[in-house]
Amino acid sequence: MAEEVQRALDNLRFDRMVKAFCIISPDNKIYQSTLDPDTEAMVKQTVSLYKGQISQLTVNTDAGLVVISKIADNWLLAVLFPPNLSLGIAVVKTKATLLALRELDLNIIETIPEAPAEPKPAAPQPVTPPPVPPPQPTPTPAESPEPKPTTAEPAPPSPEPIPPPESQPTPQEPESMPPPMEPPPPEPTEAEPPPIPPPKPDDGRINLAFIPQGGEDLLAALDTGSSVGSSLYDKFGPYARDVLFLVDGKRDVKTIAFLLGLPEYAIVEVLEFAITNRILASPVAA
Repeated sequence: MAEEVQRALDNLRFDRMVKAFCIISPDNKIYQSTLDPDTEAMVKQTVSLYKGQISQLTVNTDAGLVVISKIADNWLLAVLFPPNLSLGIAVVKTKATLLALRELDLNIIETIPEAPAEPKPAAPQPVTPPPVPPPQPTPTPAESPEPKPTTAEPAPPSPEPIPPPESQPTPQEPESMPPPMEPPPPEPTEAEPPPIPPPKPDDGRINLAFIPQGGEDLLAALDTGSSVGSSLYDKFGPYARDVLFLVDGKRDVKTIAFLLGLPEYAIVEVLEFAITNRILASPVAA
């Protein structure tokens, strides 16, 4: 059961748009918190003011946008997002985790040990250098008898250098200038091929203007306990369900990629997998 709780929180832990999160018990205790102390104290104070009356509450703080949502039996989930994120996207990103936590017994969270805080490094102690020993006197070398001067023998006279024979200059022939090179004939330029139009949905491929539609297994794919939802999670991770949450029959591939802050090719891969597995409807030829 503890592993299922951690797996449900992975949707938030690996989301690049989620800064921090925590779970709040009915008696206002914080569990599985990654919030900083100031934001955590603000969340506890807000929950105590609206105790038992929170279904969904958003609070703007200096750290960002905090979305507080009810899980079940007065258990709450608080998620911190960047301040510039829209409220609609923030609510969508918490929905998958809420659905997964509502299927679990949250009392098991109280038995999960919290990760110990990292110890702070101790301040370095000043090290006193050892005393330097006094310099020892250097012994004076014993006097040695002076060597007797030796008379150098005169060197033999060096022979006079013989001057080299005079070299007469040889007449040089004038260099012939190479003939001027003619420019090469211009190569024939090939006409540029016309631009290839983007593929249409009817040829089995998805372009950026494609608008996905919900299929018969869409609800099952949002549940991590189902076979199709588990395969979707294992292949793409938690962001795949965020893509499915934004499928409303109006948004195209480019809009979904912009809202989630993900590259467009990643959205196309999730949609192609969902169409193959009947999570989304197959594209209809125009």
